Amino acid sequence: MRTNYLIRTAKCLPALAVALGVLPTPSSGVEARPAAPQPVQPAQSAPARLPASLPFVDSAFENVWMRNDWPVASGAVARSWTWGPAPLAAGLEPYADAPDGSGKRLVQYFDKSRMEINNPKGNPDDRWFVTNGLLTVELISGQMQVGDNRFEKRQPADIPIASDPDDANAPTYASFGTVSNTSAGEKRQPDKTGGYATGRIDRAGQVTDDPSKRLPEARIVYYEKATGHNIPKIFMDFLNSRGVVRQGLSTTNAPLFDQWVFVMGLPISDAYWARVKVEGKMQDVLVQAFERRVLTYAPGLPAGWQVQMGNIGQHYYQWRYGTGVGANGSGNPGNSGPQKLTNGKPALPARLTIPVLGVHARIEHVTVDKDNNMDIPKDPANVAWFKPGTIPGNPGNAAINGHLDWYGVRQAVFYFLDRLSPGDRVYVRDETGRDRAFVVTRKLVCVYNQCPLMEVFGPASTPRLNLITCAGVFNRATQNYDRRTVVFTELAP
Repeated sequence: MRTNYLIRTAKCLPALAVALGVLPTPSSGVEARPAAPQPVQPAQSAPARLPASLPFVDSAFENVWMRNDWPVASGAVARSWTWGPAPLAAGLEPYADAPDGSGKRLVQYFDKSRMEINNPKGNPDDRWFVTNGLLTVELISGQMQVGDNRFEKRQPADIPIASDPDDANAPTYASFGTVSNTSAGEKRQPDKTGGYATGRIDRAGQVTDDPSKRLPEARIVYYEKATGHNIPKIFMDFLNSRGVVRQGLSTTNAPLFDQWVFVMGLPISDAYWARVKVEGKMQDVLVQAFERRVLTYAPGLPAGWQVQMGNIGQHYYQWRYGTGVGANGSGNPGNSGPQKLTNGKPALPARLTIPVLGVHARIEHVTVDKDNNMDIPKDPANVAWFKPGTIPGNPGNAAINGHLDWYGVRQAVFYFLDRLSPGDRVYVRDETGRDRAFVVTRKLVCVYNQCPLMEVFGPASTPRLNLITCAGVFNRATQNYDRRTVVFTELAP
């Protein structure tokens, strides 16, 4: 419905940038488990209160994380993490062939992987806008990729691949060099479909056969011809499993890994058993290396946690940035991690994202309508930014409005805006592809012609973003709602 907002403009001034996460000390190859889960809630259009958003460096990273790991973090399900309980270090890393010509790409580390945005000017709706690197290949080969066909020679990582970090006898990434496809050569295996994964690998990379491991879950059910490696039933079942995932505001039951190659890559080794220490206890664990991840199967762990992604994100960061762990104690001492994003003047806004609400909207640029009120978006799926006012990210109050509903559309883009709470995060991506996070500070419901205009549109010494939509009762005669919801946010520190 048309929305009558009185307006006052604010002067636009220079801007600031996004904060970065911090990488903790690496943990074991098997992830610690959260508290016991709560009963799963059925899918619904407006679920119960969400946990506060986490400090992601880009909304696209948060969107990818939320699908699989929000249900775990919220206690809705008992299963292992796809990425990890929280984002870790973030920033820019060198990549010679970055499509935007910058020679860098934006990355964020997680326990289980590293997310990447190679082309910030690309379409955030594209499935491959966010990728995760071939970390396993780099760790096993010792070749750090810095471009499409450019590598920096290191040493294979002398880090336990699937055990507690103090396990001096466990196989390492370097150990898997004897059985994995890398730049040093392929270690293809024959098709063993119908057989069993009975190989056992030690720290030296030596493989022996253990007939006692002819277990139902170790039966080979898939052979990847492209790389020449076999996948046992326990891992194939995991890759094809279904479970509770988050889609927008709803939860639903869906494949956990829609196109599992996106998350895992192809197998670069067969699966091998190893005697390792997990959570301080020695046990047999089945381990398989894929291009992007490592899978582990620990039969002694509780259901839901027996198959896990290895902590390759932590391990790769440790290897790349020099905590002193690497082959023969080498690494990259003195390097402080990814380059921090620098402050910069924001460009014109292009997209608004609110991950906790499932909002992904294009931003229309508007001025005033014929009645000298802030105009509204022409498309109920879009939002509108008040162009005469502040650019989001500059000091001042930037204003964006969106429809509550529309002709024939019961739930428009801001239908659930009133569900935001302090601490939730709102992102504005500008025309250069730079995403800036704003944190909700408060919300207000006011009579439509009595809202605090200076607080919504006026000058301010810090960058603020205010979101507006209709509320209250709709008057058909005036074609207007009698109230407005305003959500106030500030640029994330």
